[in-house]
Amino acid sequence: MIKKLLTILLLLISYISNAQHDNIDVKYFTSTNDYTNNKISNEIVSLKIRDKGDKFIEVKKILNKNTGKKSKKAGFPWAIKHDSITYFNLRYCKDYISPETFVKSDLSGQYLAIFLNKSSQKDINSQNNYYGVGLQGLLISESTKWGGSWKSKDGTKSKILIVNTKKLDLNHIRGYKNSGWRLLTKRSINDILNLELTKEEIKLLTTEKIEELIKINNG
Repeated sequence: MIKKLLTILLLLISYISNAQHDNIDVKYFTSTNDYTNNKISNEIVSLKIRDKGDKFIEVKKILNKNTGKKSKKAGFPWAIKHDSITYFNLRYCKDYISPETFVKSDLSGQYLAIFLNKSSQKDINSQNNYYGVGLQGLLISESTKWGGSWKSKDGTKSKILIVNTKKLDLNHIRGYKNSGWRLLTKRSINDILNLELTKEEIKLLTTEKIEELIKINNG
């Protein structure tokens, strides 16, 4: 009985916590090209928030600020800008989809990269993506691929999401194309970053070295 009461209490606390997020107003980048050309929307939309953290914004609805209804013009933007910080929509991720979970990048340039440690993976935990499980679960399933995790010099494990903004490989229903985010693995790193590393060289890579390689690719 006590266990049931504790479970109900925890669920209630979680519900109240999620319900306390206020709507936030943002501008958006409709497509990858709009982002790379710094062509931000004139329209300001209101985001109905499901959850929010230092690194992410999880969105229930994107609303027209004047009507309070879903913004048809915004649709499903490639990125949003809030308080001068850009967050990227994981709807446009090729390895899995987490619609309207917007995440802040750690590296900018032609290649954008997001480094997710264990804590970040727990925080970014969308409950309503297409697969019915959270992003953390999806990342765990992806780690069954060869080398889904990377270690830092101090042994901390991370997963890395990356996108090449010049590779427009996702078709959009409105006719334009977007770049798709990928989970950077030991199997995919040569292809994504145009490298020719051997398996042994790849096994020795740390997150610090990968960050260096991405910066070199960004010039």
